[in-house]
Amino acid sequence: MASRSPLFPTRVNYRVNYRAFGRQFGRGEQALLGALRQLHDPDLQPDGVAQLSALGLDAAGCDAFIGLLPLLATPAAPIDLLPAGSPFIAASELDLLVCLLRIAQWRHARPREDQPLAALRQQLARCASAVQAAHLPLRQRSLSPVGLRLLDPGGWVRQR
Repeated sequence: MASRSPLFPTRVNYRVNYRAFGRQFGRGEQALLGALRQLHDPDLQPDGVAQLSALGLDAAGCDAFIGLLPLLATPAAPIDLLPAGSPFIAASELDLLVCLLRIAQWRHARPREDQPLAALRQQLARCASAVQAAHLPLRQRSLSPVGLRLLDPGGWVRQR
C-alpha cells in the first residue's frame, strides 16, 4: 500500500489477526488498543475514556490520549488505527504500543521542537507518562521502520 506521507515512503499497512498473534499480545495491551480505537470513533469516545479509566489512567492520562488522536489523523503521522472491533492489529498500532513503552523508560523524553514530528512526539511522551503512572504492562517487541523513525534519536533532546 502506498504511503500517505512523504516522510514515511516505506510505510506498509500490515495487519495480523488477534488470534494469529497469540499470547504475544497481553490483555492490557488489547484493552489499551481497544480504548484508543474507541476514542478514534466519536460515537464511542465515552466508552474509550471509560476503558482507559478502567486501565488505571487518571483524567490527565485520558486527556493525553484524546490529544494524541488528532495528531494521528494528520498526513505526517505514521500510525493508523483500525476501526473499533476490528479483529486485526495493524503493524503501526504495535509500533504505537512499543513507542509508548520505550518512551516511558526514558528518564526525560523531550522532542526537538524543530522536527516535523515534534507535536506527535510530545504527545506520545505525555501518553507514555500516563501509561507508566498507571503501571500498564506493555511488552517489548521490535519496531518497524515507521516506529524506528518515531524514536529516532535525532528527533529527541539528549539529556546529560
